[in-house]
Amino acid sequence: MKLKIAYSISYFPALSETYLLNQLAPLFTEGHDVTIFSIGQPQNWTRHAVIEKHDMLSKTVYRPYIPKSKFRRAAKALGLFLANYRSAKYLLPTLNFIKYGKYALSLDFFYDTIPFLNDKQFDIVHCHFGPNAIKALNFRELGLLQGELITSFHGYDVNHQEFLSWQSHASRKGLYKDLVKVCKLYTVNSLYIKQKAIKLGIPESCIKYLPEGFESIKFTPDSRSKTAAPVMLTVARLTEFKGLKYSIQAVANLLPAYPNLQYHILGEGEQRQVLEQLIKERNLTEHVFLHGAATQEQVLEYYNKAAIFVLAGVQDDNGEVEAQGLVVQEAQSMGLPLVVTDAGGIPEGMLSGKSGFVVPQKDVQAISGKIDYLLAHPHIGEEMGKVGRAYVKQNFDNQVLHQRLMSLYYGLLNKDQLQRSAAISG
Repeated sequence: MKLKIAYSISYFPALSETYLLNQLAPLFTEGHDVTIFSIGQPQNWTRHAVIEKHDMLSKTVYRPYIPKSKFRRAAKALGLFLANYRSAKYLLPTLNFIKYGKYALSLDFFYDTIPFLNDKQFDIVHCHFGPNAIKALNFRELGLLQGELITSFHGYDVNHQEFLSWQSHASRKGLYKDLVKVCKLYTVNSLYIKQKAIKLGIPESCIKYLPEGFESIKFTPDSRSKTAAPVMLTVARLTEFKGLKYSIQAVANLLPAYPNLQYHILGEGEQRQVLEQLIKERNLTEHVFLHGAATQEQVLEYYNKAAIFVLAGVQDDNGEVEAQGLVVQEAQSMGLPLVVTDAGGIPEGMLSGKSGFVVPQKDVQAISGKIDYLLAHPHIGEEMGKVGRAYVKQNFDNQVLHQRLMSLYYGLLNKDQLQRSAAISG
């Protein structure tokens, strides 16, 4: 039976959120009616082939751009109101600043509501990240965005200290108190995030473990691409909690024994200049390469070249930390042994001592020591790679997780709803 599904997310397509594409692709393949609601489109989004294959952008509804000038913002809002005057009963309540405070006074609520005026009824409303679920409650109160609600927590929405303190007026446990009254199903991508969600008042009985998945058949190793020089690889945003400065420093420790060592980093972020300076200071410009954002196809190319995958994640000063680290599963699928840290949910997605090594975060000596061991014993790395590939195919393959997701969707819908949906879909 085909479902009508709304995805409420932040930015689409986001540079680093390939997991979302992996979740959406099977829904489109099966013919479900999916509408993606997004705040906006990043200027430099990565053009993954799967987006074009399923024509996802044509299924995406974007919020109107909000001018920074108060005058222009108000003038544009008036124009939008006149263009949607038939929906006045939905738009006028968004201006109630007594009830909604700054959210209404800034006109953000008004602008946020525009995308939801034309399509109101869905079987499933799937909100990725807690703040989008909170917004969904406001839309539902207006009579918009109707359907069974599911919220997926991914990390910062239950873990980032600055976000939590800014969002919660009374206490952190009160942040999602209104959401809990309506939403009866939540997914988390690691047990680490589950515990964080419980501390914020989400009932444990309503939380389901649903890690981020990928197409393991696409991530199949091709040894023909291996190079003579030893190659380390990290696929990560250039941001503090990825711990890249520690893995870069580990390269400096390893060069005396491995003068041809190469370290390739795929990803973009606000720490580029900091990392470029570190690379220069440690005389690593011939060994460490920042390639910027990459498509899945380009990522596959570097996975095939690599001998070891490294993710030296840390918990940053704001409390942000890796929730799952899907790249850890991708690397295992590519038959690569791992050297990762014990930060957040990273260790949950691998077999410590069997598909790779887990070391303390921020410990450069431990990171370089395990990399040294794997480079010196390539046969052990090969065996770890085989174990890791079998493990992720069984536990993180996209089709396996898709079936689990569909079971959650259908479990939310009662018998009458399923019959109505079946009748509508023909």
